[in-house]
Amino acid sequence: MNLYDERDITSAPWPDTEAGRRARDFLVPLFQQGAMAFFSERTTFRLVELDGLLLPLSINDAEYGNTGAFSLFARYITNQRAAIADNEGFGPVARRVVSRVLQGLGGVLKASRINKCIFVDNWPTLRNTTPLLSADQVRRLTRFLTERFPGHAIAFPALSPATHAPLLDTLTECGYSALYTPYTRMGLAHGEEIHRKVRENRRRDARLLETSGYQLVDARDVPGCAPRLAELYRMLNREKYRTNPDVRPEYFEAALRGGPIHLRALVKDGRIDVFYGISVVGDVLWSPVAGYDLGVPREVGLYRILNSLLLKEAVDRGVAIETGAGADEFKSLRGDRPLPRYCIVYTDHLLPHRKAGWRLLQRFANGSLLPAARGYLRRIDGDAVVGFDAIPQRFVPPFMSPGESVELLRKDLEAMEAELEEIPRLERRERAGRLAALAKKLEDWPPPLPPRLSELREKLGHMTQRLNEEKPGRSREATKARRAELARSLIASAMKLGDATLVVSHLGEAPVEQLRAVASAVREAAASSAVVLTGTQGGKVVMFAAAAPELCARGVDAGALLAQVTPVVEGRAEGGPELAWGEGTRREGVDAALEAARQFLQARLGGEPREVGGR
Repeated sequence: MNLYDERDITSAPWPDTEAGRRARDFLVPLFQQGAMAFFSERTTFRLVELDGLLLPLSINDAEYGNTGAFSLFARYITNQRAAIADNEGFGPVARRVVSRVLQGLGGVLKASRINKCIFVDNWPTLRNTTPLLSADQVRRLTRFLTERFPGHAIAFPALSPATHAPLLDTLTECGYSALYTPYTRMGLAHGEEIHRKVRENRRRDARLLETSGYQLVDARDVPGCAPRLAELYRMLNREKYRTNPDVRPEYFEAALRGGPIHLRALVKDGRIDVFYGISVVGDVLWSPVAGYDLGVPREVGLYRILNSLLLKEAVDRGVAIETGAGADEFKSLRGDRPLPRYCIVYTDHLLPHRKAGWRLLQRFANGSLLPAARGYLRRIDGDAVVGFDAIPQRFVPPFMSPGESVELLRKDLEAMEAELEEIPRLERRERAGRLAALAKKLEDWPPPLPPRLSELREKLGHMTQRLNEEKPGRSREATKARRAELARSLIASAMKLGDATLVVSHLGEAPVEQLRAVASAVREAAASSAVVLTGTQGGKVVMFAAAAPELCARGVDAGALLAQVTPVVEGRAEGGPELAWGEGTRREGVDAALEAARQFLQARLGGEPREVGGR
């Protein structure tokens, strides 16, 4: 085991891989120039080599002015006092009392030198990097560090059970203690039910960029942009949120030259107003740095655009996304779930009064901060708050792990691709039913779509078009039977509102005449039905709506429905209360148009939708 500092950092055994070169390009200048050259923090960097693994260390003594990225005192005392001061749920008297209690606790922690601590694998601004060390590696690393730094506690500062459950168990088995540390949030790659409101919020956020006039570029293609990136970062992370370290332009200059962070920027009229960095470790994408211009009017939606772009970056790669804490209600409405994190600390080698300070901090973190976080998050996320009840005996992911969600996504995409390959070998009637069912599955996929799914959707459209162009060579009765089969398939996946059956679906490549025929078949097969069908024909979107007479009497007007929906696809509609049709030019607006149709029907009929059969 070897320890490297700024004098010999270049001689460390960097892996001869792209990731190894990026790590070297990021860490070598940081070590050689020191933390203050890049951040508003004071710390000492070292690099430990363990069985070929390179783990950066940040070594602290009494840097109580640092932020929580480099100071446990700041994380547990300074930040909590700031949060109490900003919390309108506390009255002025309660704020003063809690603040003084925290101040007193801080005095005790300072006396026990709580900041005399080594953060293991602390890559500034990065997360989820720590390898899953074995018990033998943990014991050897602990012995090595306690011998070299006998007066320092050893901490793995922020591990979550979603990504590091085995390591959390290994560390606790090796004598480390778990302290709850501020939570984060995560959205999985696949496998969780996505509420209809979440889908629409994501679609609306994505449409903001389409109409904003901004262009997404690689920040390396914008010469001299580092000062602007630092300015935007400071606006969001120091002026709006005060708990993050300040990041200097030199950091962005180094990142633009190379490193583990890829920087993107939104440019309009030659000016960067939004930027973000991305880093992917394993099955999780994280944005280490981001910022936007707080002076741009709020209605432009820069924060919504930023979050939408980060989600798309994760979806394009087929991985989960960690979105961090803050703006919790906003993120909950986009499908992100809260996730506990833990600071894991070794203190057995410290003097008794030092260990007493750590035990006091552990009681505060696990007995006060954890229940407070649980109560706060349950008011926002309800039943989605899992894993915040207590420090577990064994650490497990509180919901599906990122790796499991990525594997499930891969299997589902492969299954749909295999099904699409099989469909051309089927009889025409069966082909029609399978294509409609697959179209429904794609329609129900939460936005944004992975690239593989977009390609699948395009192939499905071409296959449907070829099917429609074939000469059936059968009687009208056979044609009617095929449409009836498709109608039954649509009804089987329909929703119910009271006694009304709602069929809202996209049929791929299909002319409006086919939509009319299928809608009529649905009305024949299902009483009290309302039908909204969309199709694509060349570069156009075609739409057809039909409503049973008894539903017209209850306010379900097909013409009014399409008049409200077609603007989403930049089109127009005509027709009456029972039958209406329309077309538009914006093919990418089909999902939003169908969602608008569902909301129209639910508003007219009332109640909560349920699946046919009451499932």
